[in-house]
Amino acid sequence: MKILILRLSSIGDIVLTQPVAKVLREVYPDATIDYLTKEPFIGIVEAFGCIDTIHIWKNKKEILRKLRMQKFDLVIDLQAKMNTFIIKSSIRGKKTVTYNKKHFLRKKIVKKITGKSIVSTVELYFSALKKIGITKTMGYPKLYPDKLKTSSLEKRFPGKKLISIFPGALHTTKMYPLEKLAEFIDSVPSKWNCKFIILGSKSEKLLSVELQKNTKTELLDLCGEFNISQLISVINNMDVIISNDSGPMHIAAALEKPQIALFGATHPRLGFAPLNKKAVTISSNISCQPCSLHGSAICPKGHFLCMNSISSEVIKKNLEKIIS
Repeated sequence: MKILILRLSSIGDIVLTQPVAKVLREVYPDATIDYLTKEPFIGIVEAFGCIDTIHIWKNKKEILRKLRMQKFDLVIDLQAKMNTFIIKSSIRGKKTVTYNKKHFLRKKIVKKITGKSIVSTVELYFSALKKIGITKTMGYPKLYPDKLKTSSLEKRFPGKKLISIFPGALHTTKMYPLEKLAEFIDSVPSKWNCKFIILGSKSEKLLSVELQKNTKTELLDLCGEFNISQLISVINNMDVIISNDSGPMHIAAALEKPQIALFGATHPRLGFAPLNKKAVTISSNISCQPCSLHGSAICPKGHFLCMNSISSEVIKKNLEKIIS
């Protein structure tokens, strides 16, 4: 049996598809399971531990021709957008299933029309499996980093508790204010023996620079230093991860690392909470939250209370609980 999973982007969404791939491997142990995604995310799928071949969504006509020749028995669409509709139509798999993304329910949650919540996006992905008769219980995402790519940060800072901070997110209203983040960092007592490491993409380098301007604590800036495979290994070697609602948040969860996740314009009710028993999720839970599905450039109300009302002291207390 030949199976193809479609999910082109982005980091967090791809991480959350891992349980689907795992279940398919369990149900069809002899099947060939392939995955189609964009080039920057190959490292994530490699860490699934159950994919045979990763196809890159690049040179589109050529890749569609190659995929068509594979003659897949089953194509599973975990993106459910126009581009994957076109891909499915071109590949012509014997059977095609698409997950129910509950887009309208999410819109109702944002517009405060309903009090319902989505347990997790993983649960939505499993709706595709139900369409082919697989009724297994939803599992948590799990990543298996390549041990050969282990970071050497522990050797650089022996005896230190390595605390990674991801100050960025795709949209501004998902980002905890840098001045409050600096306030938190400076409030951590030296006796806790923490070393703060700033991580993120190259585009988030300016955030790290600004954060360092606002803090008196010496930080290690490693933004843009790693590809996705290396970043997974680096996160795996951290003691605690602090982030906004972002892709690295889901990587940390899939590695079962102690973590603190901060939610602003979005909300765990939309199904994006980290699936990790070691996660602490902090949200103001104010009446206008969530105000969007994926965040926006500015607060629609102008006050940004969803993040501004999260005190640095709350983050500090949760960090203390974790490291003690």
